[in-house]
Amino acid sequence: MNIKFHNEIINQVRRTWDYIRPTGSRNPARRIDPLVKMNLPPLMGRRDAAYDRAAQLIQGDLFAGTEETRARTYEEISGLLTQAAEDTRAVLRTLSSPDTERRERNFLKLILMQENISRLLENLVLLEEGLFRNLGSTPLSDFDVHRGDAEIARNEKTLTETEINLANQMRSYFDRASVKVNRYREYTAKNFSKSNALRYRKAYDIHSGVFTEEKQKQS
Repeated sequence: MNIKFHNEIINQVRRTWDYIRPTGSRNPARRIDPLVKMNLPPLMGRRDAAYDRAAQLIQGDLFAGTEETRARTYEEISGLLTQAAEDTRAVLRTLSSPDTERRERNFLKLILMQENISRLLENLVLLEEGLFRNLGSTPLSDFDVHRGDAEIARNEKTLTETEINLANQMRSYFDRASVKVNRYREYTAKNFSKSNALRYRKAYDIHSGVFTEEKQKQS
């Protein structure tokens, strides 16, 4: 018998057996290298610290500061959420449970949505600065696009209100999602051994401190 043909028959039998066996599944749980899975607690600790710090920053009194300060804050928030998204993707590579994977994928979608909002907020502030803070030389005036006072006031009002509304939306999304986010964390904590729970908490505390110190250095 041809060796290639023989191997094809064996592979087909294996696929059929996986399909029909009572305790099996067409999509069996993935087997993850234990060494890779060891990274799960510190990854989740850093991810949760970054997410919580982003939520804390958006709740601050943003509009008491300057446009430059707000732009830096939005930039920091988007950086934290980028970190949270990267860590969540890494977490997904360690998972073998379909239920846990589903929860983590849902959380990743939420993080990415909030990241997009934070980037939009940063761009809105930069647009306001470019259009209204130096009226003698803007990208428009350089090309002889002249605007009257009424047009300038109307456009500035529109961008400012959009920024305020988006920031409030982002705050609301963090608040309203927090119940389920905390429930997801509780599910995970129940499956951690005592040593892994300690590793998670250590990573969370260390990175919370690091993210807070970075903000203080920028101030």
